[in-house]
Amino acid sequence: MNKLKMYVLLAACFSLLFLSCSKKNSDEACQHDTTMNLDKGNYDAVLASACADAMQRGAAYFGNAGYEMKGVLNKFVQTGVSSGQTSTKSDLTVYMTDLVVKVDEVSLNNLDSSTTQYYSISAASESYKDAQFDVSLVEMIKSLSLMKLIVSDISGTLNTSCDINTNTVADGADAASCALVAASRISSGTTTTCTDNTTYAPATPVEIHFPDKSGTYSGLVITLLGTATTTCPSQFNKLLYKDTATGKYWVVATDPELQCKGSDSKSWPCPIEQNGKPLDLVNAIDSSLNSSVSSLNSSLTTSGSSTTDVQTSIQDVKTKACPSGTCTSLDLANYLQTIQAF
Repeated sequence: MNKLKMYVLLAACFSLLFLSCSKKNSDEACQHDTTMNLDKGNYDAVLASACADAMQRGAAYFGNAGYEMKGVLNKFVQTGVSSGQTSTKSDLTVYMTDLVVKVDEVSLNNLDSSTTQYYSISAASESYKDAQFDVSLVEMIKSLSLMKLIVSDISGTLNTSCDINTNTVADGADAASCALVAASRISSGTTTTCTDNTTYAPATPVEIHFPDKSGTYSGLVITLLGTATTTCPSQFNKLLYKDTATGKYWVVATDPELQCKGSDSKSWPCPIEQNGKPLDLVNAIDSSLNSSVSSLNSSLTTSGSSTTDVQTSIQDVKTKACPSGTCTSLDLANYLQTIQAF
């Protein structure tokens, strides 16, 4: 081999070695930056990263929804430890006021994107158990977020100080419970009265359509029998959705901070839609609760006090909200009525 060829060959080897080292250093730098951005809460940077993995993207979407895993885990551990003990707050109140942040279409979409990332991790991956544990928390947050939507008043919060019908249950929970009862009864029109001096109208649903929204809705006015105040209203507007194929009605998710003008020229809470369809609260809650329990069980290989506490909290919500195993409107209505006073 002449000297020229030798020099060319050596130069090529050094070039490949340099490129290999350069790529390795570049990958390591990218991974380091992605990890640092995740730790600092720069979630959009994580999602834009070329080297972020599904675990990191799942956590980033969860962060964009307003949560981080450590804080959520600590809250579930806390309620798991206190399960069965006397407390000034019910676990649901802790979740609604101390854990679940603002709920809207954007936050729900971020939660769904988070679960998509975690579920994309195969069972053969060494990250699978961790992914299943994390997604169980995301699914539980989604189910609690949906519950918050049905108990929230127009301000987007659960006003625990209002109880104008004096039944020791927050008025927002009463109104939500009545809407759920109405959804199961309104087709037959057997009654317009719920429990604890709460009524709904109209008995015969009037169709309402919204611009840029799909499907046929019915506006439902829930009235609590009591004296309204400036901070505690006696009426709550709720939306039902009519399934034209079955003629059945169900409560839809609405954005508590937005109002939409209906075809009846009145203002109603804006329905939340996902994939161009209204969100059936009962089925969505049931699906998220079941997925949370299933994913948590799939993630567990060992037991410990923290793990047991998380299991206790998540299973407790599932058991109390849906004692028959599958959530129904009446299950959730009863759950809201029978929990401890707020």
